[in-house]
Amino acid sequence: MKTRNIYEKRWFRVGTAISILIMGIAAMSILAATKEETKKKDATQRVRQVATTPIAYANHTLKIHGNGSVESQQLLDLVSFVGGEVVYSKDDLKSGLSVKEGDILLKIDDREAQNRVQQARSGLINAIVSLIPELKGNNQNTTYEKWNSYLESLNMSNTPDLPVINDSQERIRVSMHNIFNQHATVKNAEITLDRHTIRAPFDGFLVNDGVIAGTWISPGQVAVSLINPFKLEIAVPLALSELELLSDDERPVAIVTPTEDPSKHLTGFLGRQNAHIDKRSQTVTIHIELSNPDLDPAFLPGNYMDVYIQGNTLPDVAVLARDVVAPGPYVYTMEDSVLARYPVHIVASEGDSLIIAHGEVASGSQVITTLLQSPIIGMRIAPFEDDTPPDTAAL
Repeated sequence: MKTRNIYEKRWFRVGTAISILIMGIAAMSILAATKEETKKKDATQRVRQVATTPIAYANHTLKIHGNGSVESQQLLDLVSFVGGEVVYSKDDLKSGLSVKEGDILLKIDDREAQNRVQQARSGLINAIVSLIPELKGNNQNTTYEKWNSYLESLNMSNTPDLPVINDSQERIRVSMHNIFNQHATVKNAEITLDRHTIRAPFDGFLVNDGVIAGTWISPGQVAVSLINPFKLEIAVPLALSELELLSDDERPVAIVTPTEDPSKHLTGFLGRQNAHIDKRSQTVTIHIELSNPDLDPAFLPGNYMDVYIQGNTLPDVAVLARDVVAPGPYVYTMEDSVLARYPVHIVASEGDSLIIAHGEVASGSQVITTLLQSPIIGMRIAPFEDDTPPDTAAL
């Protein structure tokens, strides 16, 4: 009870607070006396280090970039105009078969067609035989000799063109003997006979399996599909702004590179250009033609390509990376180790580069290629290879 009364005394509480304060001051003094003196750093002026490149002006030929898939210039379905039994099929017309121009791919039974040709030739010979005595009896020796020579050259396996007729009377006599009609009948029969044999119209490869010997083929049926992998083209869509940058040459050159293998390339040229704008993409399609004589697999039809087309030649310009040109547009330069800024005029873009006209930035100026954060015009800078102490702050 007595102890509790002591704690409730005012003088006791005040004395306790003063004692605690005195003890805290004493502890701080002891700690201050034992603390080592902090070493102060020498104040040095920091300089931002940057990478630079000298700007150079020269004539520059643009390369317009595009892309597209390789296609064959010649992809053809060979259709039969006649019907009948297939009596010959080259190696059964299997897919991938290589053929040369003029090779016989397919033969259809043509015995009936041959008979029609022989019948038509016989009618022509009879018509000329009936004409010759009439010419001889009218003292037309020159005309007689001409038609007699033609009759001697005409046989059942050959039908030459009719002799040239210069006299109207001769033309009338020839027409009266139905020679013109008989000759046309022979020619039509020969055309029909020729259609029983299907030949390769160009060097190429079969796309799929065709008909084989012993089968029946109908008029209008596809006998086989043929592709030419040597003559190629690529359809490249370009924006109108890119189209205006193309070279004025009649056939601008184009470098074609496989997207997956940039080490290879073929050289082509601009063959033709569409005369309409695609509504969805607002582009105009141009067609690049090229050849693949060695049949390099990288350029087979279906592969995706990067295309670089020859553009106009721009005089007195410089090529800079896109990220070097700041919005404005401006470029930052280093002049006497001080940051400077100049406006530039962009005349064209080319991939990841911008084409700058010769303006306020003098030739040989050191353009800063390092991305600067919060640049201040007039601040000190130095190239990376300099011995100036680096600024550890963010550039």
